Amino acid sequence: MDEGENEGEKPAWWRRNEALREEMDLPAYEPSRFRDGVYTHEIVPKLEADHDATIRFVGFGDRSGDWEVRADGEALFSVGRRRDENANTVYEIDAGTFERRVEAGLDPDHSDHHDDSA
Repeated sequence: MDEGENEGEKPAWWRRNEALREEMDLPAYEPSRFRDGVYTHEIVPKLEADHDATIRFVGFGDRSGDWEVRADGEALFSVGRRRDENANTVYEIDAGTFERRVEAGLDPDHSDHHDDSA
């Protein structure tokens, strides 16, 4: 969270993006999110801190929907990506499954027998 922000308040970068879109009369802005509506910025930084790793969503291949999740440059798993009606990014995985799959990829001894189908 940016300095001077209250819990529940939108981060400064989000407010700046909203202001720019309003100035240019563009559709409403929403940050990248998982298909269950949880924002990636609410999940990824904690995983990065817990594992001392840099986690990125990276496009590959010829199709815009071909993406993978990488930690420190190493591919962990593929993930679908689409744009919503306002051109905001939605990853085709729910937040809980994403967390479990990252944990399993970063800690091979982490055994989780949940259904991780995306």
